[in-house]
Amino acid sequence: MSRTGRAVGIALTAAMFAFSTYMYMNSGDWVAAVFALGSLAYGLFFLQASGESSS
Repeated sequence: MSRTGRAVGIALTAAMFAFSTYMYMNSGDWVAAVFALGSLAYGLFFLQASGESSS
């Protein structure tokens, strides 16, 4: 995975986590909490991905 792809992935998952957390705090909807947890999982994936291209 390229460094740019990794950075974009981390930024998008951070935005998804923030939005899902905001929605959960305002609505108490369990689906938003599940999406927040999923965003954390994706964030861990992008944090663990190497910054080198595998080509």
